[in-house]
Amino acid sequence: MIFCRWLILLLLFGLNLVAQTITTNTDWNYHLNIRDVNHMALYNNSIYCFSDNGLFSLDLKSKNINRNNNSLELENYKVVKSYQNSEYFVLALQNGKLVIYNSEKVNKINLEGNNKEIEINSLNIYNDLLYVSSSLGLYLVSLTDGLVLENYRNVGENGDSLNILESLIIDDKIYITSSTGVYILDNKFANPLDFRSWKKLNFIFDLPFGMIANNDIVYFYSKNRIYEGENDVIYYNDEISIKKIKNLNFQLYVNYNNSKNFKDYLGTFKNSEITDINLPGKIDYIGDFINSDRGIWISGKNFSLYSLDYKEFFYPSNNLNILPDKIFSLDKDIYATKANYISYNSQNEGWENISFDKFKNITSVAKFNKDLYFSSSDVGILNYDKSLIIDESYENSLLVTQSIESINISDIVSAQNKLWILNYGSLRPLLSFDINNDWQFYDLQNSSPLYPTKFKFKDEFIWMLLDKNKDGGLIVYDMLTQETFHINENNNLLNSNYVNDIAIDKNENIWIASDDGLIYFSSYNPRLITNYIIPNDGSQYLFRGIRINTIEDDYAGNIWLGTDNGIFVFDNLENKIVYQFNSLNSPILSDTIKSIKFNDLGHAYINTSDGLVSLNTFLEKPYNDLNDFKAYPNPLNLKEEDRLFFSGLTDGNYIKITSLSGEKIIEIETSAGGFNWNLISEKGNKISPGIYLVFLVSQNANENLISKIFIK
Repeated sequence: MIFCRWLILLLLFGLNLVAQTITTNTDWNYHLNIRDVNHMALYNNSIYCFSDNGLFSLDLKSKNINRNNNSLELENYKVVKSYQNSEYFVLALQNGKLVIYNSEKVNKINLEGNNKEIEINSLNIYNDLLYVSSSLGLYLVSLTDGLVLENYRNVGENGDSLNILESLIIDDKIYITSSTGVYILDNKFANPLDFRSWKKLNFIFDLPFGMIANNDIVYFYSKNRIYEGENDVIYYNDEISIKKIKNLNFQLYVNYNNSKNFKDYLGTFKNSEITDINLPGKIDYIGDFINSDRGIWISGKNFSLYSLDYKEFFYPSNNLNILPDKIFSLDKDIYATKANYISYNSQNEGWENISFDKFKNITSVAKFNKDLYFSSSDVGILNYDKSLIIDESYENSLLVTQSIESINISDIVSAQNKLWILNYGSLRPLLSFDINNDWQFYDLQNSSPLYPTKFKFKDEFIWMLLDKNKDGGLIVYDMLTQETFHINENNNLLNSNYVNDIAIDKNENIWIASDDGLIYFSSYNPRLITNYIIPNDGSQYLFRGIRINTIEDDYAGNIWLGTDNGIFVFDNLENKIVYQFNSLNSPILSDTIKSIKFNDLGHAYINTSDGLVSLNTFLEKPYNDLNDFKAYPNPLNLKEEDRLFFSGLTDGNYIKITSLSGEKIIEIETSAGGFNWNLISEKGNKISPGIYLVFLVSQNANENLISKIFIK
């Protein structure tokens, strides 16, 4: 399983919660676009549909859909090619690895080894041999024992290395297509490692990139032509672009794109003609097509999977349908955006997807006066609930356009009964309006346009980041005194003007994430700032020179840093890195972390360059009271459960757990509204079956019994 190399991973969170909050494989979740299907395969009466970085499978009997690790257990889901026959199911991963399934076992093969990166272009099976066409030549792999037998690489003219696109074996002849031409090894006694054994086929008009056999006849195809043999062109159309030809039940099917309407079509090829198959209008991009005993299945973008016989679409529900550019948190909800698409996940229950015709390039989300607002770097502000655009022409608006064609709103925040706005690139970039639509601007003492990208509020102070490509640094505005404070390299208050993000933690520290590492101020009041502090573990400065793309704090007070080297979890009280997540020791999809956002339920949503995952830390936002407190599961079965979960706590709690006889088992201090305990006592022993008491200890040492837990 993808998590087998770290079944129980210890997160060393701060305070006395150290070694008490753990994560297991069940705490991680993928949020991948698996609806845009690139290719698919039939295996064990299920159709497997692969996207850029994820998959789902459809059981042909029950019509049930499984996703990602519930469908296949893989080390990663970047499946670039797949192939199957009656015995084998083969997957090629982007990292050069092959996974070969049959009824008896699973073989895993690494083609890349110590070589440079390899790109696998196609797979083919012939006589218990797997032929892998790749950028590093043609590999022959034994399907019975999983060994790489041969690699035909330097078989081009004069021994040139070939990027092989496809292979075809018929009558013991090996055909290969490459970026430089089509070659054939037509003598089974010749040495295939000797380039002189290969003959290059000469085509008159262009270079075919694909081939297919039907009734012992080899057909080659290029963008506009289909050849029978080397010279016989049996089909030509300069208005189409052929993508793929397959032989399904001795019938040739052609997938092509029409250059007039840029739409994909699927048709049958017979007597030198393509006869189009009638498909629903929503199918405009076809990724793949296969045949099963239930007819032809078609997959692609936006529609996932379509049965030609059933005339029915199949797709995973409650699923993200984009690869997000940005993510935002709003209370218990998470929003993911790309271009004019928005996906939102409410209370971790699944994704809903919406799109706009014109509103695009979303920069922020806010809830004001019970309405949901989105800001855009092009179109202004959208009041989603009232379906209206707020721009420079809106009543009372103080917004200005940066250019004739766009109005750039880089951030919005609901605070102090107003919706606050950053109008990027204007002379008056800090604006607000209230529930009566009364607008106000705030003088930042600037004489030229300013380019703020985001802001954070703390009491009367507004901290604003300036675009690092336009001088950068920070500006702080005092709403009470209307003063403006500049924080940058010039006044020695920053180590770098290339600031990417800021965070204000529960201890009122201001954290600055930049291209040159991490610094912080011990106060959010700019009047008290005289110098910055670099985190130091006692022996070295931490994060110096590390580009930090994003920064967030959780409800236990830990600082989460998203970098190009994964995620660092930093305990400021102990001045140490307590853990680092990367693509080798965790399910994050890439070490390039674009953004981290927590919702109030304690889930960390992590947007990487390769997709979105989430981790349930169980560190919830503190509750106002203990009315919703619970400890679960109760009763707890030691053979089935490895943790006890707490939820519904207020800010700043001291938990004491004792046996029924009064023996202290452990004491835990947390500022979060929830956490979990690994059932290990302070003495390092796993607890035994019995009844345990949970006390909430007050500041004056009074103990209030809040729960009894039955452990069996």
